[in-house]
Amino acid sequence: MSSNRKLGLVKKSFQMLTRQLDEKDRVAIVVYAGAAGIVLKPTSGNNKAIIHNALENLSAGGSTNGGAGIELAYQLAQESFIQGGINRVIIASDGDMNVGTSNTQALIDLIKQKKKKGISLTTLGYGMGNYNSHLMEQLADVGNGNAAYIDNLSEAQKVLVEEMSSTLLRLLRT
Repeated sequence: MSSNRKLGLVKKSFQMLTRQLDEKDRVAIVVYAGAAGIVLKPTSGNNKAIIHNALENLSAGGSTNGGAGIELAYQLAQESFIQGGINRVIIASDGDMNVGTSNTQALIDLIKQKKKKGISLTTLGYGMGNYNSHLMEQLADVGNGNAAYIDNLSEAQKVLVEEMSSTLLRLLRT
């Protein structure tokens, strides 16, 4: 994720999504390079400047500890759980989980456990050239969510603004 083409696109994509949020929404940002860490604690969606600042300060590391990042993201989602609301973890990655829990079945088992707590998973791929679409789709499937590949801002607009709204509304009706 270290190339500006990947991380820069992630930042711009999530800024688009942020513009759709309001005070009822909660956002947290977790990074998962060599280790997992919290960049932004759960924050109201109407605090757009704080969210944008956290996004701008993201930087890429050399390895991907996806399992630890997923664990931490679900922990924050559980702490901010909105009863009767849409509770979702969104992973932005190239799917190259190469540190910590990197075994596909172990990651799938982890996501299955977390799904039982009412939190769904969306995976967004940003790995031009080395994107592991199979893993990202598997994780989204077992996480009761959806997967998408974003390689430009038009696709980000489609996935995170246009389609995400319809996906979330569909989830509220079911």
